[in-house]
Order: sequence, then C-alpha cells, then structure tokens
Amino acid sequence: MGPVPPTKSGVARHTAALARELALAHETRVWSFRRLYPAFLYPGQSEVSDGFAEGAVSARPVLDGINPMTWRRTVKEIRAFGPDLVVLPAWTFFLAPALGWIAKSLRRSGIECCMIVHNAIDHEAAAWKSRLSLWQLSKASRFVTHNRDLADQISAVFPDRAVTVFPHPVFDDFPMPQGTLQREAEMEFLFFGLVRPYKGLDILLEGFALSDRKDARLTVVGEFWQGEDDCRRQIAALGIADRVELIPRFVSDAEAAEYFARADVVVLPYRSVTGSGVIPTAYHYGRAVVASDLPGLADVVRDGETGWLVPVADPNALGKLLGQLKRSETEVAGKRAHEFGATLSWEGFAHCVAGTADGTAHLASVATGTNGSIPERSTS
Repeated sequence: MGPVPPTKSGVARHTAALARELALAHETRVWSFRRLYPAFLYPGQSEVSDGFAEGAVSARPVLDGINPMTWRRTVKEIRAFGPDLVVLPAWTFFLAPALGWIAKSLRRSGIECCMIVHNAIDHEAAAWKSRLSLWQLSKASRFVTHNRDLADQISAVFPDRAVTVFPHPVFDDFPMPQGTLQREAEMEFLFFGLVRPYKGLDILLEGFALSDRKDARLTVVGEFWQGEDDCRRQIAALGIADRVELIPRFVSDAEAAEYFARADVVVLPYRSVTGSGVIPTAYHYGRAVVASDLPGLADVVRDGETGWLVPVADPNALGKLLGQLKRSETEVAGKRAHEFGATLSWEGFAHCVAGTADGTAHLASVATGTNGSIPERSTS
C-alpha cells in the first residue's frame, strides 16, 4: 500500500519498485492513493507527472488521504483478498491518520502489518505532527527502515517491535542517458530533487561560492515547495549567477538521466535526513556523491571511495572540498559507486520486508566495507 507513479514522490517510486520485486515470489496486490493531499496543502505544481519511465505497477487507486470512507473501503477490499502481510509506508504526518487507522483495523483481523519507515517524524515537524506520525507507527506489527540510526530511534519508542535495517536499494528503472546535454565546465556539480529547507541548498550555494572555482558549474534540478525567490536572491548576492543553472521544476526520468550523466558529482548538503533516494540514483548512473555526515547518508557513502562526507551545515568545509576535487578522482569514485550500488538490491530488500531475511548483517557489511574491494568498471 502506498503512492505509486505517476505520483511525484520518491516514496511512490520506492513503493512501485518493491511491489514489482515482491510480485516475483508472492501473490501481490497494490492499493494506492487517488489523492494524497488537498490542492491547497500541496505547495508544488502538481501531485502527478507523466514523465516516469516504463514499468509502473498495476494498482487500485482507492485511498483519499482526507476521506475516511475510502479508508473503510480499502480495509474491506484487503480483508476480502486475505493477505498474510500488508506493507505500508510511513513518511508524513498528514497521511498518518489514514495509514494508522488502516493498519489498526487490519491487525484486528489478524493481518500482519509491516511499516517501511522513511521518516519517523516529518522534517521540520511541529510537536503535534510528530505525535501523529508516532501514532501511525504504534499500529505496526514490525518495521523496516533504511538506516540504523532511525532503527534505534524506533526501537527506543517501541522496544517490543522488530526493526529490520536494509540500505536503500538502487533504482534500476531509470532510462539510459542519450548524451543530449553538453558539458558547460571542467567540473559539473548537481543538486537534485525536491527543494525543501532541510536539504540545505543554501549551504551548497554558499560553499560553491567559497570554492571560488571558475572552472566549475552547479546545476540545481528540482521543484521548490518554497523559497525559490530567496534562492535566486542568494545566487545573485554571492555573485555566482553565471555558474549556477536553476531548473526549478520536476523533471521526467529521461531528463533526469541526462542531468546525472553530465554531472561529475552529486551533492547532498542536507541539514537532517533519514535516508535518500538520490544517492542510489547517483550510484545507478555511476556518479560520485558529496554528502553531509549524517547517519542516513553515511551508511551508504564510503568516504573517499564512493564519495566524500562533510560536516553538517558547514559551508566552509563543503567549499574547501568542492574546490579540491579533480575529475580524475570523481571518475574513479563514480566507478566504485556503480559497483557498490549493485550490491544494494531490491531482491534483498524484498526478503527483509517479507520477513524471510534480516538486513542488519547486510548493513553491517556495507558500513564496514567487508564486501571486499570494488572492481573497476569497464569503460568499453
């Protein structure tokens, strides 16, 4: 259960990828949303996009986040199907009442409910929003998440529930780039994804200016929920308008492929995070990553191998690193990132969700580097 494409959301892509993998070994049905939020609560341009790659899953678009009648209908349909396991996402307070009520109702019928926790509480959430999110979590039978720090937080609140950890798998449904974007500089940096304050774009802009690289270019690709005017003013004030390209919208998968292909490094200067789908996408395209040293990112970024970690909210440290990077270094790191990403499979994650494997050992292997050396990727 969860949003699926064409809904514009990393969670939607995640739900679809997992459903496809589960369907290879289990009878699987998907219930999705016909509407996540009322239009006045969605600050973006639209909830949906027609720019996704092929491979969407078949789903029942029954749920409405603010219509309890659709919650009851969903529960009735799922009970009629009679599953052994229902998988639900947890990522935003707004849908916590719907998803929590559904989980509670299904568990009363003896159906196990596994929640995939993308965020235990909303980024930048008020206390009442956090309470709603925790209420949803309290209705789960068990949990799966993508980073150990978040798992520890969940276990502290729900010590009687099992929590399995598995790194965010690499999306493998993105199209191959066609090489339609020409390089504009010796070093190309990319910031990708929905722009929200916790993602630290302002930190990146300041760090990029401090790097004082005249041979570098920063491309920002993502829809702004808020702050686009502030961003443009900051770019102008820093005097970097001639070296920053702003694409303030949701882009199709085909367009995304071109931006990742042109980049040398993908930068995630986040202030806080519990995980990111941008890193596995970068790894899919063989691109090195610069990321804040946060638990949700450091679990999958091997410092000095697949990318580099920098102190959180430190534009000086970020600028120093960006100023020092060489293309020869980023090319090697990108090859290693691609090979490392191949170990983060949807098959392994699906086993964890289905309850047939424990991902904790895999995460320990990822974190400590015990998977062995990463071979160079052929350039042929």
